[in-house]
Amino acid sequence: MTEASELFRGAARYYTRHRLGYPEDLFRSLLRVCRLADRSRAIDLGAGTGQISIPLAHSIADVLSVDPNDEMIEEGRRRAKEKGLANIRFVVSRSEDLPEPAPLFHIATIASSFHWMERDRVLSKLCRMLEPDGCVAIIDRERRGSQPDGWTTAMWNEMRDFWGGSFPAGPGTVRQMTVSHLEMLQASAFNEVTELRHYYEHKWNIDDLLGYLYSTSAGAPGTLGPRRDEFARRMRRLLLSCSPSGSFVEQGYITTLLGYRP
Repeated sequence: MTEASELFRGAARYYTRHRLGYPEDLFRSLLRVCRLADRSRAIDLGAGTGQISIPLAHSIADVLSVDPNDEMIEEGRRRAKEKGLANIRFVVSRSEDLPEPAPLFHIATIASSFHWMERDRVLSKLCRMLEPDGCVAIIDRERRGSQPDGWTTAMWNEMRDFWGGSFPAGPGTVRQMTVSHLEMLQASAFNEVTELRHYYEHKWNIDDLLGYLYSTSAGAPGTLGPRRDEFARRMRRLLLSCSPSGSFVEQGYITTLLGYRP
């Protein structure tokens, strides 16, 4: 397994520009359902460049934004400064290695990154980091439709073929999960679980899709190395075969598992 600090090397600027954001309805739901207010504190784990931290910081007292990749954290700082937000603290760290805070947090968000973590260790640590009525929010993207039909499957199949049948995580391989996030929550102290679902739809072009792929562990510049031009040629050819117009639509749901202690 590649060290977490080396995952996504060179991906930060693509992460900011080409990763899909999260719908405003998601943040409104978190504020309402988790009873967050202007004095609430949040910790955002595996935060990337602040896709959750930055919108959330507009509505609560402060956010601790944590990611093991220094480039992601530096890009998050730049974005927060650009938006005039002074209530976000950015920390380069593995989620498993964080010291226990004082005061405690009201919510922990983990968006599209829980699968990279030692999940049982993180949930155990959060027991000592959250208020008694605090919650863990595990947020993921569930792709459910595409136009033209099948282009997302074809794109990821091409990625697998490019790497000889398996995805690299840097030079290593992604952790395979045999236990779902829901099952991990149910086996933890945060075993009272509710689910939120928010629909999304996004239109892509080929340049944006390439930028998105450069933001992933399997397509990050540091992972591709000297094969980057070959990768771009193959992906452009594949995507044009799926849609000669170069236009694509992705549809799906943002799913949020909210875990509370009984």
